[in-house]
Amino acid sequence: MRWMRAVRAYAYPASVVPIVLGSVCAWREAGAFSFPRFILALIAGMLYHTGCNLINDYSDHRLGVDRPGTLGGSGVLLDGSMRPREIAAGAAACLAAGTLIGIYFILLHGLPMALLGAAGLLGAILYSAPRCGAKYHALGEPLVFLMMGPGMVLGGYLVQAGHVSGRAALASLPVGFLVAAILQANDTRDIADDRAAGIRTISIRLGPAGARALHGALVLAAYTTLCALVAGGVVPRAALLALLSLPIAAGQLRAFRRFRAEKDGRLADEPRRAALLHLVFGLLMSLGVALG
Repeated sequence: MRWMRAVRAYAYPASVVPIVLGSVCAWREAGAFSFPRFILALIAGMLYHTGCNLINDYSDHRLGVDRPGTLGGSGVLLDGSMRPREIAAGAAACLAAGTLIGIYFILLHGLPMALLGAAGLLGAILYSAPRCGAKYHALGEPLVFLMMGPGMVLGGYLVQAGHVSGRAALASLPVGFLVAAILQANDTRDIADDRAAGIRTISIRLGPAGARALHGALVLAAYTTLCALVAGGVVPRAALLALLSLPIAAGQLRAFRRFRAEKDGRLADEPRRAALLHLVFGLLMSLGVALG
């Protein structure tokens, strides 16, 4: 149970959805699909995601970002149920296991897989590496957008088809915007706590009003990009099934409109709501691409 808390399993859809979408795109565009490769790609993506989460917990604890009274992190270091060295060892084990799967795919697909895998490994480490992490210097959202948008969608495509695809890269943009919105919701909730810890996120730089506007822009970008992709023939019209997630998006945006002060606690659950939006949108879009 300690490890379930530590790895933050509720966030796994953020790494599952892009791999599902990439795999569906490979099946539709290249006629390539192997269920064993699909499962291995999912496991590798989730292992890298887990490693990144554990490094984040370790770094935030070490730098004092997570401390009594804050909402960030898994809480296993704050309540003493796990020790920092356990978290560090878990992160190293997850990244090593994910890399072993990656080596198998490199043997199958060569240099493109090696480059994509190396980028994923570096991204997982550099997102919140102590002091130099992208998260601490207002670069967290752009990195997560690239890693869990185009990066993972192209990874899911590549392990199936053996090559990358411009269409798949474009199809990744809506889910990339929404995964960035998950992190941005988290950072908006934590503006006051993160500022007190001396780090600088995009939401801190923008302030509450700017953070609200950015969140709305990310959610809006997902839907407008999807419509543009359908209009341009990049994805089939059936991908518009993702529009069925609009009620969830509307609830998310209403919550952000109510957020005014830095210590307003009403955003406590919004990262999970943003994760739900990403999951529903991504699965509906994937289903639409498959049907199309």
